Amino acid sequence: MKKIIFFTFIAGLIFMGGCDPNKDLYNDLDELQQPYNKQIEYTLVAADYNSIGGEVSEHQAFTEEEPPMEHIPEVLSSRFLALNLSSSAMVNFNFLLDEPLWEQAGFGYVLTSEDYDDMGVPGAFSPNHPPENNLPGFLLKEFPNAEEGDQKEIIYNFIEGGIEIQNLDTYEFDGSQWIWIETLEDLPFIGYEMTAEDYEAIGGGVAQYHNFSDNYPADVYVPVWLKNKFPFAVDGDEQVVKYRVFSGGSTFDEIAHYVFDGLQWHRTSNIEVRSEQYVFGSEGWAFDPTTRFIMSQSDYLYLAEIDPIPHAVFDDFGYYYGASAHFSNFDMRLEARRVEKDDDGNYIDPELGEIFENEGREATVEEMFRRIVEEGLIKLLQHKYPDAVPEQGGIDVHYIVGFETFNDNYSRSYLEAEYRCTAAGDPPQFELIEGPRDRE
Repeated sequence: MKKIIFFTFIAGLIFMGGCDPNKDLYNDLDELQQPYNKQIEYTLVAADYNSIGGEVSEHQAFTEEEPPMEHIPEVLSSRFLALNLSSSAMVNFNFLLDEPLWEQAGFGYVLTSEDYDDMGVPGAFSPNHPPENNLPGFLLKEFPNAEEGDQKEIIYNFIEGGIEIQNLDTYEFDGSQWIWIETLEDLPFIGYEMTAEDYEAIGGGVAQYHNFSDNYPADVYVPVWLKNKFPFAVDGDEQVVKYRVFSGGSTFDEIAHYVFDGLQWHRTSNIEVRSEQYVFGSEGWAFDPTTRFIMSQSDYLYLAEIDPIPHAVFDDFGYYYGASAHFSNFDMRLEARRVEKDDDGNYIDPELGEIFENEGREATVEEMFRRIVEEGLIKLLQHKYPDAVPEQGGIDVHYIVGFETFNDNYSRSYLEAEYRCTAAGDPPQFELIEGPRDRE
């Protein structure tokens, strides 16, 4: 009898003790039901671009017509099923540029120091030594066997106001003299077109046919040729090269951009890697309100092109905003650039000149920054993001713009300004939140 009572007592203890583990188990299951959130970084792969299809699949990159924000939420949803509310993802992806600056490279005969000497020109053309007074005679001498209809492109230095640029003039021979056709000013790059001697130096099928092909690909041979052609290249040097390619039964010109890393030449592409942040909100994945970008050469060029006080000669600089596309920065130098005077002694930028004379240097610099962050960068945002909206997925849309200034003491500052889109439209409206401030 005592044994039966003892075993009954033990069973009761086991039953009572078993309640707590079950309760803990249910609590654990409840916790697993809660939204799972995490901060991740993800780089799109070929399968992601292929799943989108169309141009994105073809280029393995997004475009202006197929922006990432329209497709990346779907990619994240399929890739990360477990992630839920409050998750965020920094997504790296390829973006196809419409027109890289190197595609505007000029190709032609580049005048040498001997050529300038023969023409009696001191190293560069200028308003006192205009190219049109010299180049027709130079072409007659340089190309004595030219035939009617022949065209030549001549690249030369042009200097005005202490600033030197390189222009390209196209001339056509009418049977007796060379006639000017057009001028391309301030070339961003001077390209190199491969000659018969260059192909022959490579050897093999390239030398035989004076072109590259599927059997003799340019990507294999051109980097080696560049290393031999430019033996004194230093890290960061660039070359834009034009060469002939045979493919698909025809021969055509191809232009490629190469950069030297200190050891090898590497071909670049129209595709750049960009990053955007996405968050998981109440409506799923959505483009993060904070878009960050650092101004590129094309951004500075846009501001120079719309500047209210353009430079009389250089299309890549304007006095009002101070954007310089050639140097990819805002020129903040006072006497050296921003408060220059014309030939009559008047300030080119009268408003800024008046502040400079009446209120001093500090107030002038303040005004220059005001123009950048309160006017120029807002116009740039309207240009870059014409479809901007105040909210996406219930979240305010912010933009942080990084930019560079070139200062009076020849130092450089790396700054940024933050904006919020306040209204969609044509153009959308942006509000300055903070800036300029040191770049994070």
